[in-house]
Amino acid sequence: MLTVMPLFRSGERIPARTHRVILPLGLLLLWTAVGLLFATAGAGVTHGLATWYTWGVLAWAMVLVDRRLHVPQERLGARLLCHVPLSLMFALVYLCLLLLIDAAFLQGAPHAPDWGLLGDAIRGGGVQWNLLNYWLILGAYLAFNYHREVQERRRRAEHLESLLTQARLSALRAQLHPHFLFNALNTVSAYVESDAQRARAMLGHLGDLLRFSLDSEDRREVSLAEEIEAIHHYLSIQGARFAGRLRIHLDVPNDLLDARVPGLVLQPLLENAITHGLSGLPGAGEIRVSAREHGKDLELTVADNGVGLPAGWNLDRNAGIGLSNTRSRLAETYGAAHHFSILPGTGGGVVAEIRIPCKFSASEDHGGDRGKAARADRR
Repeated sequence: MLTVMPLFRSGERIPARTHRVILPLGLLLLWTAVGLLFATAGAGVTHGLATWYTWGVLAWAMVLVDRRLHVPQERLGARLLCHVPLSLMFALVYLCLLLLIDAAFLQGAPHAPDWGLLGDAIRGGGVQWNLLNYWLILGAYLAFNYHREVQERRRRAEHLESLLTQARLSALRAQLHPHFLFNALNTVSAYVESDAQRARAMLGHLGDLLRFSLDSEDRREVSLAEEIEAIHHYLSIQGARFAGRLRIHLDVPNDLLDARVPGLVLQPLLENAITHGLSGLPGAGEIRVSAREHGKDLELTVADNGVGLPAGWNLDRNAGIGLSNTRSRLAETYGAAHHFSILPGTGGGVVAEIRIPCKFSASEDHGGDRGKAARADRR
């Protein structure tokens, strides 16, 4: 089966060398089509093509003259005023060129042009008709030029917006790193003298966590599997602190492990649950981390059985660094296509919920066996 591939993908810019070939060919086809169209009105193919090939050459000259006008493109009215005398001149030039072409090619044997016919053409309205042609061609050129400028400005605006978003996300990550690093080191320091072996194990997990943080620095999103591995290191540090009083339940289906999520998006939620929800409990604390598909979205949930939210607590007013950072990152990455909430749990504690568009890694998009098989089994 023969597959025809497009020369250029959507949004891909045409190379300058190719553009220099395509544009003249396109214009030649355009003027040929217009000439043949007018030939059907009774002018004859030869006369029709001669007429519009001449205007094709003059249109090229019009563009060159327009680009050399000392009037900014934004001042359209002043620019059009400059074209008023130019239109008269080009109309007369067209009539002269057509007489020369007629004498040289269209009347059998070449002969000297009859310049008396120029006066007849002027008196018969030839200038007025060709003024109309001039302004129609100029209008088409200005419209095309304006469209090209709009497209270029839009491309630059999208590029700048992308750079701005990346800068904001980098700033948010830079804010997050020292925050969780300080808290993790504070936990490790409590065991340096009393339990050196445990402190060394915690430092190993901290090193792996920081390595993941640096590896994901230049990536807007990571796989959910990588995120789960990262929070495993964080929870191992916190589990040592609680000495067996912290129970973690993970409910993440295998077919969602390739889903894309912001790096370290769950860590602030876990830190918030441990620091504010579980640290004051006399008994064991439980945290449930779950992921599931909700329509076309991926829903991530972190629930604890802690002391719950203080009276009058509000995410807008009372969120700390971690939660505010998470909220801002989600807004920068997904805009209005996300949901983030911190609510009291049904049986006590707190439930943090993130809902983002469900996207999968390249391995599944291109037919990865694990993701495709798992998703097929589930259906």
